Amino acid sequence: MNLTRILIADDDVYFCKLVSDLLTKEGYDTIVAYTPDECRTILQTSKVHILMLDMCYPVLSEGFELLEEVHEKYPGIVVLMISGEGNISDAVKAVKNGASDFIEKPISSEHLLLKIRGFRTRFELERKIVDLSRTAIGMIGDSPQLQKVYSDIIRAAQFDCPVLITGETGVGKELAAHAIHRLSKLRDKNIVNINCSAIPKDLFEAELFGYEQGAFTGAQTAHKGYFEFANNSTVFLDEISELPVEAQVKLLRVIAEGEIQKIGGRVQKVYIRLISATNTGLDAMITAGKFREDLYYRLSTIIIDIPPLRQRRDDIIPLATHFIIDFCNRNKLQPKSLTPQALAWLLEQEWKGNVRELRNVIERALVFSHNDHLTVADFMHDPSYTQDTDLSLRNALQNFEKTYIENHLIANEMSVSRTAEVLNIDKSNLSKKLKALGIRHGDDRD
Repeated sequence: MNLTRILIADDDVYFCKLVSDLLTKEGYDTIVAYTPDECRTILQTSKVHILMLDMCYPVLSEGFELLEEVHEKYPGIVVLMISGEGNISDAVKAVKNGASDFIEKPISSEHLLLKIRGFRTRFELERKIVDLSRTAIGMIGDSPQLQKVYSDIIRAAQFDCPVLITGETGVGKELAAHAIHRLSKLRDKNIVNINCSAIPKDLFEAELFGYEQGAFTGAQTAHKGYFEFANNSTVFLDEISELPVEAQVKLLRVIAEGEIQKIGGRVQKVYIRLISATNTGLDAMITAGKFREDLYYRLSTIIIDIPPLRQRRDDIIPLATHFIIDFCNRNKLQPKSLTPQALAWLLEQEWKGNVRELRNVIERALVFSHNDHLTVADFMHDPSYTQDTDLSLRNALQNFEKTYIENHLIANEMSVSRTAEVLNIDKSNLSKKLKALGIRHGDDRD
């Protein structure tokens, strides 16, 4: 795997130097954060695998607060709590609250390296599992949020129980459903897709459950419903919130009893793996009496929530690059690159239509572009992106510059002198730029 990056979060400068030197000699990439604010900045802007977190940072409550944040926002990061001598009870509490392990000061070098090697072995195993499954999942991105989705998909595929996928329009709920099917024991069968919003209300029962010949006027021949076709396979019910209340009762029977009944027919047994998806809050529909609460609990044994693209901006550039290559290959074109300004512009947008909107914007730009690279101007063929273009571009460029400098600061342990040297600019000019961009940094520790 890539170099394991370890963030040492402790206000003890001497301790941080000792641990950093030890781990660096062993081939690990280390970053130091002397304050909780520095720690938060690094977590937001840099890929971290292991966080060594001082329990009293600088006080006990701050350490536990930061642990809770990391556990919620960065579930893929392994947290090794550092406890002072005699703080074992607090360390045990930290493990119960999400830390992977703890180590007590004064730290034994051998003991610390043993724990770190154990974590690294675990990373390598998890990475192999994810890499083997990534092709089947078919989703693009490596943000912490999407890594959790990958993990949830892989986990859900192993169990025979209903799955509810939630998320805004365009985030990839159908992709996730198909990935679960492809990774499950039913992979050799065809998944049956049902879009609940596309079926007229008065045809739901007939389409889902089928009917026998003569069951009603016009039923001249027997008709198989979706659930009968899907016997011994997976059914994907998209936009489950559109399912009429009458059909909800029958669906409940399918899940609870494994039975369907055609209109005018007898009860028959079926085996179906059910995956459903919604972009609507079902809680509000339950309160309004539009969705059965008992059905919701049956559908949601496993819930997978896919965050919107604006909450996982690390995935925007990999997605954009994938869409460019895919479009150019399909149309026998030479793949185009994105200018730095175009990259910044893409990162600045809200993407209310999520991945679907990003794909449309990229493909439209490729159609109208006459250069060997995409510029901001190429994205302006859509009227919805032409308003406040100058202001939007200025903001995008400023954000790009800020992120670029912050990443170099972190890579150089927040040293202004070393960062200025790497960026080939005068230290005083960099200091002015940091102040103008509102970038906080520690004192030079050269």
